[in-house]
Amino acid sequence: MSEFDWVERDRGILTKRDRRFLRGDLNEELNKNQSYQKRYQIRKRIRNAMFDFHIIYRALPNRDIGMLWDEIDYWISQSQRERERGDAPPYPEIPHLGHCWRDLIALFVYSQISTGIAEARLLTKWVIEEGVNKAIRRHNFEYYNSYQEVDSSLDWETGDSYKSDNYLQSIVEEMPGEPDAAENYLLELQRGGFLLSHHVTHVYEKHVED
Repeated sequence: MSEFDWVERDRGILTKRDRRFLRGDLNEELNKNQSYQKRYQIRKRIRNAMFDFHIIYRALPNRDIGMLWDEIDYWISQSQRERERGDAPPYPEIPHLGHCWRDLIALFVYSQISTGIAEARLLTKWVIEEGVNKAIRRHNFEYYNSYQEVDSSLDWETGDSYKSDNYLQSIVEEMPGEPDAAENYLLELQRGGFLLSHHVTHVYEKHVED
């Protein structure tokens, strides 16, 4: 994923300057009030983009929907070929857009469950479950001229909980000894949400650089 330029791309919700700001590249250029205004502008654009998705889902023709995710389509076809040859799993590396869709869901879920309110969790479950149900019903209506009964269930009961120090120690014990391999190992855990960035920095500085 490091070869992909996350900043110097065509404009999406964020401008190139927005991306630099969120990465911390403009900290020395902006004062406190300018930083607040920048965050406010970004929040407004994200909110309006979500309203646009409501329109896109209802109005964008199927032929265009099918052309939105080239990277994901390629991954699916490549993985299908490997599976049919008997080579999978493991499948090829997940494409950038796959990670982005995961992070979009993670952003919404995190924003709700961080409130600690039971109703926020209920809303989150409804959004994800009904999103799946709605897509499946639409697919069957449009492709098979049939109604599909569907009742998706999001089961997110937590497993065991570990103190951070104990968990990080288990990471250290599993970490490769070679510095580059250790760095890649830690970064992959961070990308998957198993570590935060400051965990990676702490473990690398203490157990690799030393």
